[in-house]
Amino acid sequence: MHCQTAFTDTIRIGKEDAMEAEKLYNEGVALFHESEYTQAMQKFNESISIRNDFDLAFYNRGLTKYRMEDYHSAIEDFNRTLEIAPQKAIAYYSRGRANQKAGNLEKALTDYSLALQNDDKLYLAYYYRGKVNLILEEYEKAIDDFTNVINIRADFAYAYHERGSTRALAGDIQSALADYQQAVLLDPTMYFTYNEIGNLFKQQERYNDAFEYFTTAVRINDSEHYLYSNRAMVLFRLEKYEEALRDFNKALEINPEYLAAYNGRGNVKYRLNDFEGAVADYTKAIGLNPEFGEAYYNRGIAKEMLRDPDGAMKDWKKAAELGVKNALEYIE
Repeated sequence: MHCQTAFTDTIRIGKEDAMEAEKLYNEGVALFHESEYTQAMQKFNESISIRNDFDLAFYNRGLTKYRMEDYHSAIEDFNRTLEIAPQKAIAYYSRGRANQKAGNLEKALTDYSLALQNDDKLYLAYYYRGKVNLILEEYEKAIDDFTNVINIRADFAYAYHERGSTRALAGDIQSALADYQQAVLLDPTMYFTYNEIGNLFKQQERYNDAFEYFTTAVRINDSEHYLYSNRAMVLFRLEKYEEALRDFNKALEINPEYLAAYNGRGNVKYRLNDFEGAVADYTKAIGLNPEFGEAYYNRGIAKEMLRDPDGAMKDWKKAAELGVKNALEYIE
């Protein structure tokens, strides 16, 4: 047994074995690109069984596990990759992505920073570090990261979008608008960016401008419920109730569980003097979220119009319990 162990410890891979390991690895890569992940895993496993210091095989097996959403096992393969090739920037980056997916945000930040120490032009490491900083509400750091992306890749529309979102959260609305505008200039298909511009204009009570941007978003993608709901809210502010009703109906046709659309449609029906319809929509909203104080408040007002003072008072009391301050005026 002792001699067999010593022999195993000193064995060296031959040229033919190295070629076979690389052949299996290349087959695995081809299968990976065809999204045949289970078969790709098998090829990488076979390659590694022949050559246990093959960093690319470990790395690509890690990528395969990542695609299969097995993030913890992917991290193990990226760890092994980095033991073999400690300066491999892309492995730090990929481990960061796996850590981010697994919810290990601080570890992800560390990995992205290590990737950038080894390759300061790896713009995606800045980009995803920025996204993690945004989640952690480290807005200045996130803005710096997205700016670094733009300095490397000035045509990367998503970096402008994310920097715009960060600036909006930080309260710099004008800079946010400028970033969003640049994003859609670079990529006019980014309907979600048009939506964000619309939201900012709505906050500024520039309802006609908001309507135009929501309409553009809908024109690009007519299958997102929240786009119709957002446009309906603006139409409500413009007192175009019938048009708002059509948009809320469309939003709920796409997503029958969309809470905000029931509350918004209830408001429209109230303005159209359809008080029973308004109560029905507010009741549906409450059914979806029993803690939705605004829906109780609104339903109380509609019930008052239906001469149901007891029902109205009950709703206002519930709304007040849930923190709706305006409800106190009706109780008092």
